[in-house]
Amino acid sequence: MAKLTTRVVALAVALAGAASACTGTTGSEIVSFEAFASGPADLPPDTATRGLSFTNGSGWSITLTRARLHIGAVYLNRSAPISGGQERQCFLPGIYVAQVTTGMDVDALSPALQRFPAPGSGTADHAVTGEVWLTGGRIDEPEDRRTIADVAGTATRGGESMRFEGTVTIGTNRKNRDVDPARPGAKPLCAERIVSPIATSITPTNGGALVVRVDPRAWFANVDLGELEPVSSESDLRRIPDEAEPPAADNLYRGLRGATGVYRFEWID
Repeated sequence: MAKLTTRVVALAVALAGAASACTGTTGSEIVSFEAFASGPADLPPDTATRGLSFTNGSGWSITLTRARLHIGAVYLNRSAPISGGQERQCFLPGIYVAQVTTGMDVDALSPALQRFPAPGSGTADHAVTGEVWLTGGRIDEPEDRRTIADVAGTATRGGESMRFEGTVTIGTNRKNRDVDPARPGAKPLCAERIVSPIATSITPTNGGALVVRVDPRAWFANVDLGELEPVSSESDLRRIPDEAEPPAADNLYRGLRGATGVYRFEWID
């Protein structure tokens, strides 16, 4: 990433403290590890070729033929956030245990492990929550035109059938316009790019591997594809707009940002 964020600096401080205090026999040892991402582990190996079929909460029988996600960074935290009315920051309070800061595009239809371009680093402390950053660059950049998600497939419900496609970006198109003037920092754009908190239970070890599993079925849980208009009167293709309307587009975006059932962290020793 082009900029060291407060989160990265906080972990760097933790690493420096661990280096000065580590005995090599207990927690807080500095660790380096490989990092991977993939679709759900329960998918057949050929899913990326033949598609992923499921029925969503709106009754659509969907076959996804493309589901790609750009992950900008991944973080593990040894603290669970406390909900409240405080202004949302671009980072959670607590100690950051591990980080993977070189982003990659993930084929969420493949259960095969896809390696991040660079290893992760951290300390040998137990993490109870994690974060996935959906960003193409700096987390606080006002505009980000990186395609975060790219989807396509077919769907049927009753006598209706269609092809669909869509992309998702998280830039000024996702900026919250319903902001309380008394709390201008309550809903920053950077928070839209951070999926958190994702419950986990991981203690990084030197030479191990972090795996981020992504389930694209959960992206479509509440997407009513029937709300979409055909691209033309002669076509069965419907395009999901990269904006907040119609509700089908907004629900795809919200599904992408779901911290429960969408993302899962695993550790391999």
